[in-house]
Order: sequence, then structure tokens, then C-alpha cells
Amino acid sequence: MENDLITEEFLDTYEGEVLFLSQDLEEIVDSIKDNSFNQDTLVLLQQKINEVSDVFLSSTYTQHVAPLFKDFAKDIGSIQSEAFKSLDDSKEYLCEIILDINTYINFYFVERVFSDVYLFQDSLKNSIDFLKRSCKCALGECAEDDGSELDFF
Repeated sequence: MENDLITEEFLDTYEGEVLFLSQDLEEIVDSIKDNSFNQDTLVLLQQKINEVSDVFLSSTYTQHVAPLFKDFAKDIGSIQSEAFKSLDDSKEYLCEIILDINTYINFYFVERVFSDVYLFQDSLKNSIDFLKRSCKCALGECAEDDGSELDFF
């Protein structure tokens, strides 16, 4: 019973932060979708994904997902905004990933339903891997014999 109270207090601490973080992620998605983003927007996205990682790291239920967010933030840091603006499919995939992250941080830390964390982790990893392949192929850098299908799931 005492552990439940501690968990509730912990989640109360993060609920407000997650709500602000969620709003920031939605604004970034809007700027990517309308092509009004620049390198500063991508730096901000990288920062926000690192903040998401910190939130996930703070709970024993979700801490195993945190390294995936850190790696994703590093990947975002390598994106050049001007080149990325021309990759319509990749921009769409990035927006979908951000929206999925946003959905799940609200699900876990606002609605407080800690189900399917491993499913989310696997899905996120696959989506990020797909985004990387998509960007490389759009820039003509993918291997012809890599055997991968570019179907977003």
C-alpha cells in the first residue's frame, strides 16, 4: 500500500512535465509537417527526446526504454534540416514516431497505464530503424542488396 502511494507521488511529479513536453512535441511535429522547421527545431527536438528519455528512466516500469531514446536523440542530432526538408516520406515517418512517443508518454505518465511497454519499445526501435533506412535510401546511400522492404508499419 505504501509503495502505491510513493508511485502516485512520483507520477504526480512527472505529470505536469509530461503535459508540457507533450505540447512541445506536438508543436515540433506541426513545424515539420508544414516545412517551417530549421536546424534549431531539430536541436530542440533532440533536447525534447532526451527529456523523454529522462522521464522514462525515472520509472522502474519504463527505464529499459530510455537508452533507445538517447540513441534516437543522437540520430536526430545528425540530421541536416535543409537536406531533410526534401525527404517527404522520411519527414512523415519522423512525425509518426514523435506522435507515437507523445501518445505513450501520456499513456504511461498521465493516464498511468503501464501496459505494453515492451511492445512499445520494440515498435519504436523498428520504426527508428526504418526511418534510418528510408533516409539513406532517399539520399541514394542504401545498399542495393540489403533485402529490406521500405514498408512503414
